[in-house]
Amino acid sequence: MSAMAPPAKRKFHSSLDSEPPQFVAYEDYLALHKHVIVLTDIIQQIRDGLIEEGSTKLGKTIANTCQTAPDPPQLGPPVSAPAEVFVDAVSTPAPSSSTKSFANAVLSSMTTSAERTSTPVDPTEIAKQAYQLLEKSTRAVIERAPDDKSPNQDRKDSELIAAIANKHSLPIPSQVYRHVCSSRFRPLKLQFSSKSERDTFLKGFNKIKNDEPLLNTIEPKLRARRDLTRSELETLRASRKFVYDENLKAKTTKYIMQDIHYKLNDKPRPFV
Repeated sequence: MSAMAPPAKRKFHSSLDSEPPQFVAYEDYLALHKHVIVLTDIIQQIRDGLIEEGSTKLGKTIANTCQTAPDPPQLGPPVSAPAEVFVDAVSTPAPSSSTKSFANAVLSSMTTSAERTSTPVDPTEIAKQAYQLLEKSTRAVIERAPDDKSPNQDRKDSELIAAIANKHSLPIPSQVYRHVCSSRFRPLKLQFSSKSERDTFLKGFNKIKNDEPLLNTIEPKLRARRDLTRSELETLRASRKFVYDENLKAKTTKYIMQDIHYKLNDKPRPFV
């Protein structure tokens, strides 16, 4: 009697329903397309403004690394979708002109922004602000440096900073000047050619300032930091006040500053 072959296994067939196609109203897509064109134009104007208003080095860097972005291609005419694609597709309803669409909201914001504000967006001004932020990123500030407000103050500041930098092998700033204000000690600003030079100077300056004879006799004690935006300055002042008040209560250096914020001190000392 011959052995019977095992019955053939039935192949398993599985058909997963694909997600229903998703569609947007043509007017919505048209609004997005127009919005992208507007943003592309603004970015291009900012790029051109930075090249024109910034330094030669910055202009070359932006020109070489930030290429001009072309406008998106023109859209073709709308194509009507078959009615059946919307059947049982709760998440993709057919376009309706009876409700205010996203397109209307976008177009409204694009066409009436000048009417809602007295200061419309100026790409050139944005470029200038961006340039100022780039300048701040390579600038250091020394607080409470002696200031007699004489015409020779900038020269004396430059000589002091150069002497410190040469003695301790620190980067020498390309520009040294006082911030224009009515403070008793106008902030001393040091402009460097790069962020890394600025950071190297700050790290070295803060390390030697308490032992350097040219600095440790100055009262009140000098403080060095990076240049800050207005909002960062507000954070810095609030943090310094908190640290002082809390340390005064605890009679110990419970908190210390870290950049513009504060943190718990793992090696507190008596606070006088």
